[in-house]
Amino acid sequence: MVAAGALAVAPPVVSLRRASAWASRGAGAAERDGWRDLPAILARIRPPTFPARDFDVTAFGAVGDDHADNTRAFRAAIAACQAAGGGRVVVPGGTFMTGAIELKSGVNLHLAERATTIRFTRDPAAYPVVLTRFEGMECMNFSPLIYAIEQDRLAITGTGTLDGNADCEHWWPWKGRTGCGWSAAYPCAIAALARGITCAPSSSSPTGRGTS
Repeated sequence: MVAAGALAVAPPVVSLRRASAWASRGAGAAERDGWRDLPAILARIRPPTFPARDFDVTAFGAVGDDHADNTRAFRAAIAACQAAGGGRVVVPGGTFMTGAIELKSGVNLHLAERATTIRFTRDPAAYPVVLTRFEGMECMNFSPLIYAIEQDRLAITGTGTLDGNADCEHWWPWKGRTGCGWSAAYPCAIAALARGITCAPSSSSPTGRGTS
């Protein structure tokens, strides 16, 4: 199972005059115009390049036994890679349990084999409160599984698996999946979102469990 990063590309800003013309021609014409812009958008994308340096996470204490907490080992390998000017942080075969991974500039997180799995812990305490987004809204909330802010030249490559480790007892109930036990009692209920209450901790709730 291949797990790789996704690159989101915003379309070019259009003038109000062009936007108005789109509206007058209807959605179908606007969509056709957008597809004509695709080659130019793709031409602007430049994949990052990385120095030929490898930092194997096992050299920093990581153990792929599906049990050991490898959060510190990943953090140390990423820090060493960035300090050296960039390269690959290599995760070999095995199942590596970890908390949130924060990528830094110049780091290519590389899952070296199909037998490589990065499995994220179900412990919310392993995900620090960071500036992030929830359904398009900026907020302070639990870190994503893999996080970066104000960094550049990043990649996730290889043929391994990123396992979010969710089930009906963990994570899915938070998302509003009623078949997994979600109810309106959860602090980030959909009804609250409809009233403009964002799923984010307030200054009085630094653990990520409150709302603002």
